[in-house]
Amino acid sequence: MVSRFDRLTAGLKSSPAAREPDFLRLSAASVFSAAGMAGEQVILGLLVYRITGSSEWVGISLAVYYLPLCVVGTLSGAVADWTDRRALLRRIEIILVAVQLGLAVLTFGSAPMLWMLLAANVGLGSLRAMQQPVRVSYAYDLIGGAYIVSAIGALNLGVRSGNLLGALLAGSIMETGGTAAAFLALAATHMVAWLLARGLRNPGRAAVLAAQRSPIRRNLAEYLSELRRNHILLMLVLLTAAVELFGFSFQTGLPQLATERFEAGAGGLGQLHAARAAGGVAASLVFAIGPSWAARPGRVYLWVITIFGGAMIFVSGADDFLLALAGLFLVSGMATASDILTQSMLQLSVPNALRGRAMGAWSLAIGIAPVGHMEMGFLIGWLGLGGAYALNGTVMIAIAILVALAVPQLRRI
Repeated sequence: MVSRFDRLTAGLKSSPAAREPDFLRLSAASVFSAAGMAGEQVILGLLVYRITGSSEWVGISLAVYYLPLCVVGTLSGAVADWTDRRALLRRIEIILVAVQLGLAVLTFGSAPMLWMLLAANVGLGSLRAMQQPVRVSYAYDLIGGAYIVSAIGALNLGVRSGNLLGALLAGSIMETGGTAAAFLALAATHMVAWLLARGLRNPGRAAVLAAQRSPIRRNLAEYLSELRRNHILLMLVLLTAAVELFGFSFQTGLPQLATERFEAGAGGLGQLHAARAAGGVAASLVFAIGPSWAARPGRVYLWVITIFGGAMIFVSGADDFLLALAGLFLVSGMATASDILTQSMLQLSVPNALRGRAMGAWSLAIGIAPVGHMEMGFLIGWLGLGGAYALNGTVMIAIAILVALAVPQLRRI
């Protein structure tokens, strides 16, 4: 009898992504780069909370971190359609190494001021906003549209595995060795990612040829024209923004959840982020093996939003640390599924030459994140942590029901 593990292994091996060496290198680089991203969010979030004692300020700091998505993320889509995506990924990684080293120096032997942390969030957020559209567009270049849901699932498996590693690494090193040591560890993860990115050789079967690339200004004009003309693209952008606003902002409350409700400190916060990352790993694994129901991503997406909201309501009332970990595991799994499905649907909804800009549209949508994190921070101050999570979770369920009734074409994508 074939075990579930054997079926899972066979599914992973049969994926086209597993047979493309550069996709495997891209996924491995994503593990280490994502470890740096999760780690910096743990460190910077906790530093802000220690300085201010306020979830509102944590929300503001995360808002500043995600603010560049509106500008840099959208521009990165045009840049990704204009230049070699492999070279751009390498440049981003080496700059991230330098930034993490700078933060290690800044925090060695002294506590940074709040404005320094906010400035670090702007710089790191800008680099992350540039990185994601380029990475996903290059994954499509390598694998093609027929298997894009599975490919993005596999890529997210690497990203979420890195998030898990980075959250645990940063929390534990910060607890035992200090903030500067934690930033040095994150610099090392990005150096490994840069070395892996140097090995990327294949431009991809679906890559836009250099002769077909337009200047960045024209790329932006074509992107705006496509956004006005393509109603499916516009609908997906608006829905992605709504889910980002009310769903993804849950991480604003994690420092307070760890330090006040459970009195768990930096190590506990790292565990909460690790549970969040583990949920993302599980969801990515499900999509990576290419389940048949992923052929109708629009219908699956509505269920994902509904479960996302229900899981947030569950976390709102969790009074046991293990229950909170389980709830965050489910919340993050649905958040990851949402990312995989929206990234896939957006790239499938545009011509091949516009795929980088489709990911720019995704960045534009999740550029609402600053508002979401500020909204969550102020809701926590007004309703308390549990009330804020419960309210946003209820809104998520209402969005799913409304879209299912009012936008039936989404179920046919």
